[in-house]
Amino acid sequence: MNTPTTVLRRSCARACLVAVSVALSLGLVEVGMRLRHFKQLTIPAGIEHPHFHHRLSPNSDQHFASDEFDVWTRTNRYGLRGPDPVLPKPPGVIRVLMLGDSFIFGFPVRDEETFCWLVERQLRAEGYPVEVINGGVSGYSPTLEYLSLRDEFLSFEPDLVVLWMDLGDVQEDHWFQKNLLYDTAGRIVRCDPRYIHGRFDRWEWLKTHSLLANYLDRKVVRTFTHIRTLGLVGYTRTVLRRERAKAAVAKLKSVTQAPDLADYDRFLLIRPSMTPEQIRPYWELTGRYLVMIRELLAERRIPLILGVYPYGMVVGPDQWATGRVFWGFEPGKTYDAAPALALLTEFTRDQQIPFTNAFDSFRVAAKTTKLFYDEDGHFTPAGQQVLAEHLLHDPLFRASLSRRVAQARRRD
Repeated sequence: MNTPTTVLRRSCARACLVAVSVALSLGLVEVGMRLRHFKQLTIPAGIEHPHFHHRLSPNSDQHFASDEFDVWTRTNRYGLRGPDPVLPKPPGVIRVLMLGDSFIFGFPVRDEETFCWLVERQLRAEGYPVEVINGGVSGYSPTLEYLSLRDEFLSFEPDLVVLWMDLGDVQEDHWFQKNLLYDTAGRIVRCDPRYIHGRFDRWEWLKTHSLLANYLDRKVVRTFTHIRTLGLVGYTRTVLRRERAKAAVAKLKSVTQAPDLADYDRFLLIRPSMTPEQIRPYWELTGRYLVMIRELLAERRIPLILGVYPYGMVVGPDQWATGRVFWGFEPGKTYDAAPALALLTEFTRDQQIPFTNAFDSFRVAAKTTKLFYDEDGHFTPAGQQVLAEHLLHDPLFRASLSRRVAQARRRD
């Protein structure tokens, strides 16, 4: 006889069975995705870090592989590329700290092909007692570079800091603001990806620890967001053009000058529709962090040089030939970065920050050499070489380095 109690028990048992089945199914999908992820050897930007947002795993081997490259490298105890800095710094050694993102890290080239390694080798061959520390981290921009410099990199005792920017740093600076945590005095404490506007976010945590959740966020949640912005017809056209939906959203927002444009468009400083006046409001945040970095170093009398290097589509029509399409740039066309460079030149002049611009060095070399991977868009070994030669021939860098060497000799 089916009494109400019996029916209730059966219903609870069925519900528990369904819940267990769903949990097991999701677990199997997660395991399968992790196995597939391992076999693909995909390229990670880094692991979650509760203070610096992300870093590569310390003391670990990293394998970067695609149809264009196959490279192994190893990180040091700080999750950076290169040997561990000896602390305290040995007498007579001049340390040059290079800050930047994946281009400076040297993704995806071998250790002996990186810009930092090439600069150090050449300077040592000339008799300079120089040690170049590679502080490049994929996906970093002045926000995280300031935090890393303040709370870790200054312990390396650098004699000179060169901060390298690309024209995508503006977007990343805006992106990281939501993850910043502050003390009661309004001072930045850390940048924690698990927190959104000061509150712990369970979905952000789950995306970091689950490939399935990360996949659903990228393929389902973001897809619906893009469809809502572009409309179904606009989204379908974007897919048929093989253009990234995020790039299409960015172009649409640039036309309307949406306040949140910088959250979407890594290349807003290069878009043909953007004028210097339109760029300036989005630049202010990045400029503020650069001033904070300059003041932090000035307190310790450490000189700062700001450098900028280009993306392939502003260097030549055949540089970053195919991958640029995914971001909404036409193949076979060279884009103009003059408005962004004018803004950088004005900013560094007003703030009295020495500035080195590598654009012309790349444009000259691009006439005969492939400097950017066709699909990936990062520097080839030849591109790393061009950046190294540019810095080595830069009079501001040479003068600053010579002064630091002379000071060290007098001190010793």
